[in-house]
Amino acid sequence: MRSSANANNDSAGLMPIVGKLSRAMMAASLVCFLFTLFFGFEWRNLIGFAVGGINACLGMRYLAATVNKAVECDVKRAKRLMMSCYGIRLAVLTALCAAGFFTGYISVVGVIVPQLFPRILLTFDNLLGIHYF
Repeated sequence: MRSSANANNDSAGLMPIVGKLSRAMMAASLVCFLFTLFFGFEWRNLIGFAVGGINACLGMRYLAATVNKAVECDVKRAKRLMMSCYGIRLAVLTALCAAGFFTGYISVVGVIVPQLFPRILLTFDNLLGIHYF
């Protein structure tokens, strides 16, 4: 049996899934960056995919922590928590894209593409019957 302090940290059981998903997302970011090498090396692509992959991983971890917190709240507070989580994640993504667009040091495509990886990875996992996540 786990103590109640450990049970509250991951009451929805999402953290092992997020850990596996984060590793797969970073690997997919690396593969996408390697694909861009066919068109020539650019630092902005490397920085963009690195920042995008890290943002996607941290966003998933933040989402899992928010879900863990929301499952213990009443419905009204849980909805507020989830909406604020979505708003914060969207604001961070917007700020990263704006920074890349205005400075030119970060590939905006490299920031946006890794945000699609969770859905892509989970879809392939389900369609192929791997059940890794």
